[in-house]
Amino acid sequence: EKGSSFPTGGVLPKEETGAAKFIRENPLFDGRGCRVAIFDTGVDPGVAGLQVTSDGRPKIIDVVDCTGSGDVDTSEEREIDSATNTVTGLSGRTLQLGHWKIPTNKVRLGLKRAFEIFPGGLKGRIKKERKTEFDEKHHKAVTEAQRALSEWEASHKSPSEVERREKKDLEAVIEALSEAYEQYADPGPVWDCVVFHDGSKWRAVVDTESTGDLSKSTPLTNYRDELKYATVGGVTNTKDTAALLNYVLNIYEDGKKLCITCDAGSHGTHVAGIVAANFPDSPELNGVAPGAQIVGCKIGDSRLGSMETGTGLVRALIHAKEMGCDLINLSYGESYTYENTGRVIE
Repeated sequence: EKGSSFPTGGVLPKEETGAAKFIRENPLFDGRGCRVAIFDTGVDPGVAGLQVTSDGRPKIIDVVDCTGSGDVDTSEEREIDSATNTVTGLSGRTLQLGHWKIPTNKVRLGLKRAFEIFPGGLKGRIKKERKTEFDEKHHKAVTEAQRALSEWEASHKSPSEVERREKKDLEAVIEALSEAYEQYADPGPVWDCVVFHDGSKWRAVVDTESTGDLSKSTPLTNYRDELKYATVGGVTNTKDTAALLNYVLNIYEDGKKLCITCDAGSHGTHVAGIVAANFPDSPELNGVAPGAQIVGCKIGDSRLGSMETGTGLVRALIHAKEMGCDLINLSYGESYTYENTGRVIE
């Protein structure tokens, strides 16, 4: 109805559960001073409501991938061409670096398939758009090949044996194009990764646009150190200007392993909002503990349709302990046969 507003108070049943009344009666008991680990599909560091706590501290203090889906082997080390400030990436592209502080003049390189970390919905959309792009180019190539064959037949009414070979070559092109279409498979974008030490911290950049131009990219360090994230820009062979996917970077093993961490789905961010969202200007949208801080532990493996694994859970437990978390939210999982057993319980 015109003029009516959305009933935001009904989005989260804080009144029904008594959470809202409790905070009204105890305004300082809103989760401040507590750290909550979210074991889920990941937590988006750029989403509204998850930026600051009710007492002004950073809301999301760490985001990690416990599944291994975002891991990149960056053990390969190469020297930068000082004359051009470039290096050849593992994809074969020439990577134009920015004017970053790299005392050793050496970088570590890696390669990552984007489809290994994209959430299912984004992966499906990108595949569809890339297929449309391929179809247009393939149709154009087939049309040109068929036109070439038709023109040849029109100009060779009585071809010689040698000329017949020309015709076979033209027919072979059409056949090859047909087979290529039947065997079409899209491995997705492949990103070059660059890791380096600036004298005090390991930092990294990822060529998410697959252009080789990293000159304007801002190197990131471990998320917990500076609380910074980046956003995937345009994806090759699509008409989209952006994939609208935020990611953070974490670097391990003295620069030999980079981890690109992004959501495997929206569920984890949704859960984090229920737990601790804080909207200073719209408190009716707050979670039940707007003062709490969040540690996002991704246990949903993007390669497995966001399914969790035992290894991911154990890694998440270790990290939650290291970060001094007071609570863990695990609204995740499938049916089970035996309760209170397994590696996590042990």
